Amino acid sequence: MPIDNRFTIKKIQKLQGFFTAFSPLTRMPYVACDPETFDDQVYIFTTEALCGDFAKTLGEQQIPATPLNIPQPQMNGFLASLYSLDVNMVVFLDDAGEARIPVEELAKGPDMEKVAASKIPIMNPQLTLTMIYFLQELRRPVKHDLPHLHELEDEMIANLVKAPLILALETVDDEKDTAPEKVDRKNIRIPFIKSKEGDIYQPIYSDFTEFRKYAGPKAMKMRMSNLSIKQLPQFLIKDSKGFVLNPAGVNLVLTTKQLERILKDRA
Repeated sequence: MPIDNRFTIKKIQKLQGFFTAFSPLTRMPYVACDPETFDDQVYIFTTEALCGDFAKTLGEQQIPATPLNIPQPQMNGFLASLYSLDVNMVVFLDDAGEARIPVEELAKGPDMEKVAASKIPIMNPQLTLTMIYFLQELRRPVKHDLPHLHELEDEMIANLVKAPLILALETVDDEKDTAPEKVDRKNIRIPFIKSKEGDIYQPIYSDFTEFRKYAGPKAMKMRMSNLSIKQLPQFLIKDSKGFVLNPAGVNLVLTTKQLERILKDRA
């Protein structure tokens, strides 16, 4: 029998804000897979103290997390953004206890026909979720369960190979078509990032939101190309060590050697 969540949903809607557990390992909300239901879930709390207790428990497992305040004007946007993470469940905790609420009961989902029809990826939920799971585990300061870590990596790579990606280009005014195979290389500038060590990497993005998050005000002056992982090597610039996927988010580094291995084995 389905659980009636209407009372809890109204309680959430009346809040002046809530807290969620934020992962510094991915710079995104902490996501967990429920071991019994296999729901992909995030956690929200009515108070910072409750969220802090949860973060402390995670810390005891060597899973870094901190409370992140989501004020009332941003609540709906946060809940709607969970679709882009492929999260299907929200675990709500207050002084009365815990409630599990499907995301679809809290926020309206996107029009998937429009998402699929878009030339530039608006969302890349399966890739985003598998990157979160892999990097939450990889970046923990612990001795890893290598078979489990490799399993998470394989799932991420499988989604990376089939996912559309965004490469942002700076073009001259008369360059109208930025499809990768049609761009005149003389009329473009491909941005790059320098690491602390001075190594050059090129930013790429899983979706439009990640592009805007990193590009900021510069986004209006840039043009986006939709391309696959197979097309990335042709856009490597001189001295580039590879690519950085979602530099303002998960910041996943793909070196040229890693890219070659992925293309050889999977693409």
